Amino acid sequence: MIAALAWQDWLGFAGAALMLLALFLHLFAPGDGRGRTRAVLGLLGASALLPAALARFNPALFFLLVAWILLNAYRLFRAPGRP
Repeated sequence: MIAALAWQDWLGFAGAALMLLALFLHLFAPGDGRGRTRAVLGLLGASALLPAALARFNPALFFLLVAWILLNAYRLFRAPGRP
């Protein structure tokens, strides 16, 4: 079964692990001010999971990942003076 997994699946597993790590850090680790580390982890994780969602297209998962990418990108790149 593991040998039948495509590269998108392996990349998706890595992306899911990064997203879970970002969530874990958000819940249990002290913040780094504006949350840049968590935003980068969430952005990379969702981006890595996107090819797996496209391979076997699932509209709900695709929408969730695109929203996750946009929200983390906004948090990462918003104006420096805003908290």
